[in-house]
Amino acid sequence: MKNKEHRTSLPKEMGGYDLQILSDNIPGGMFSCRFDEKLTLLQMNKGFLSMLGYTQQDIEEKFQNSFWEMIEQRDREVTLAEVQRQMALGPDKELEYRMTCKDGRTIWVLDKGHLLHDEEGNQYFCCVLVDVTRSKELEEKLRLSLERHQIIMDQTTDILFEWDIQADTMIFSGNWEKKFGCPPVTQHVSRLFWQAPYILPEDQPLFTKLLSRIRGGEHYAEEEIRIINGKQNAVWCRIRITGLTDKTGRAVRAVGAILDIDAEKKKAQNLMERAQRDMLTKLYNKGSSQEYIQAVLANNVPGKMAALMIIDLDNFKHMNDTMGHLFGDALLSEVAHSIQKQFRSEDIVGRVGGDEFLVFLGQIPNAALAEQKAVQVMKAIGEMAVQELTEVELSCSIGIAIYPECGQTYHELFQRADQALYRAKNQGKGRYCIADAKLLSEEFPVQSCSAANTRIDSYEETESNVELRLFEYVFRILYKSSNLDTAVNAILEVVGRQFDVSRVYIFEDEEDPDYCTNTYEWCNEGVRPEIGNLQHVLYANDLEGGYQSNFNESGVFYCRDIDVLTQQQREILEPQGIKSMLQCAIYDKGQYKGFVGFDECRVNRYWTQEQVNTLVFIAEILSTFLLKLRAQDKAIQNAASLEAILDNQSSWVYVVRPETREMLYINRKTREWVPEAKLGNTCHKAFFHRDTPCDFCPIKDMDSEHPRCVRQVYNPFLQVWTSADACYIEWKGEQVVLLTCHDITDLKTESGNDRDCVDRGSGQ
Repeated sequence: MKNKEHRTSLPKEMGGYDLQILSDNIPGGMFSCRFDEKLTLLQMNKGFLSMLGYTQQDIEEKFQNSFWEMIEQRDREVTLAEVQRQMALGPDKELEYRMTCKDGRTIWVLDKGHLLHDEEGNQYFCCVLVDVTRSKELEEKLRLSLERHQIIMDQTTDILFEWDIQADTMIFSGNWEKKFGCPPVTQHVSRLFWQAPYILPEDQPLFTKLLSRIRGGEHYAEEEIRIINGKQNAVWCRIRITGLTDKTGRAVRAVGAILDIDAEKKKAQNLMERAQRDMLTKLYNKGSSQEYIQAVLANNVPGKMAALMIIDLDNFKHMNDTMGHLFGDALLSEVAHSIQKQFRSEDIVGRVGGDEFLVFLGQIPNAALAEQKAVQVMKAIGEMAVQELTEVELSCSIGIAIYPECGQTYHELFQRADQALYRAKNQGKGRYCIADAKLLSEEFPVQSCSAANTRIDSYEETESNVELRLFEYVFRILYKSSNLDTAVNAILEVVGRQFDVSRVYIFEDEEDPDYCTNTYEWCNEGVRPEIGNLQHVLYANDLEGGYQSNFNESGVFYCRDIDVLTQQQREILEPQGIKSMLQCAIYDKGQYKGFVGFDECRVNRYWTQEQVNTLVFIAEILSTFLLKLRAQDKAIQNAASLEAILDNQSSWVYVVRPETREMLYINRKTREWVPEAKLGNTCHKAFFHRDTPCDFCPIKDMDSEHPRCVRQVYNPFLQVWTSADACYIEWKGEQVVLLTCHDITDLKTESGNDRDCVDRGSGQ
């Protein structure tokens, strides 16, 4: 070195001058320093200076040849403490710390050194420095990834589990006990899990079958079961499980998730129940009764008899008029309960409308049983204690049609039973009649509705029946439609015409909840459409902010006269010709997502409570299906975004079937670089022009115990080195392999290993 004080020769045991020449030509950093407070530098090779970008003169002038000063200040004390700890154990040290290069970059270095003594007894280190910045960055990314994974695991409500099929054991994520309040079965799973007390008994066979399917070789299966939590409530859960196989195809392990779908399931059940049931009596409504009866008739056993009876209360109109609607409601509920008690659980009991009920008895031995049941019903209704409240005696008339002699379809049986009921009424009421199959239907009055057409419903007969049919129409068209947009538009028109409003519409919140958009609209004749003017509406400016506060606790905003609204809201509504309106909020898990609205542009309209209830229910059904549609749209959008991300990767990304190496997905870079890479072609054919899988293919070393493999591969046709990262993923219901190949040609060239590697790769 220039400064004589620091031009200390290497000790003899290091090989002197010859070793110094050798060290200057070895890639990497080598140096020696005294073991003093400054860690005074004695020697540095060219690799040391090149790594940090300094000259010897720079180090002397900037750091006064103190290696201590070259270490990042934030790492010095920790590094010194670690050196002292390691020196207490022996003469070798291995440290990691940061240093600042001349160009301002901070790098991580691995310092491996040995403590020596010279002839005077002075201590000094001989060290090798390796730049490990890249590996530290990868390590940090991995740490952050693991932390994110742990955060997600801590926050998710899903329960994850892994099943070792051979050992028949399961491990669960920690939130199992937090969710269900009891420890799960973890040993002898297939033998004991079905006996677990926390699985609802009727659902235990489903779980056992689920495990059997995976053990039998199915790659993916799912099932919905109920699990009893610590509060003894049955919680609906969806269990998804994916099997992993070994090289022989034998199922050895499976991973899965338990998702809480209780709220979703119960909401759907509630909607279905409300659509199928009469709101007052909780019996099946007319539409549901017809549907179930038709299903039974379609599957009826040849030679078996059945019976359909229509039950009508006598003199109910007089009771309803004299005692009031509340009395009528209570009486109908009691009558319904009394009728239901007379029949089996498999019999279909429904309310046709008003004070008229329907019963279908399947699989009866003879017509006498139907007559016996009719007598029981008349007796039960006649004994109901209402005589002290009214002078009119409570009784009923019943018409009965026997299958198959009176008809083989629902409509034939209903018409004949209705005609028999008409005859019973004419004979003095309080009796039953069986339809005579030999009599022609023309002998009875032909009517578009039942013989009970003059009776009064406590809701007001006509309106109630129409609303019930409306519920059925809305639910069925949404449930069965393949095009939800078309279905929603049709429903808005039907509802608009039924309630004779000027305009029916739906507003949905956008991705940014500060904005909403008019997504659907129907207008009555002569009413100007507004949907084109109500896109990307800002709540704060256009709707005066706080619009949600207009809705009451039931999610209803009713304004009979818009003159009572604020000036800003009137300025928006008046140009649309609105005089009064009714709006029903859309909620998703308690979060406001928009509203369904009904405008009246002719008069300041009054809405009855029955009408409001009906529209709220229709809005709730619409919102459920709309939210489902938006979730599907978002999933499709996310899939498109994911494909765009993969297409813009600088790496080659593709998916293959592990058994055949058939390519199932190919990103854009792969397609552009490798014209032979096409769906259905094999990866060895596309990349290496081989008819059989490559010997160096990373998939060969993968199995259930080793689901990932990373290997460096040279492609002589593309003349590139890649780091091929292969791992198992789930792809369209089957287990496949995702390969991500990163171009590392430059790294290989810099390391000087490209020649040998090219030869070996070409040989393969």
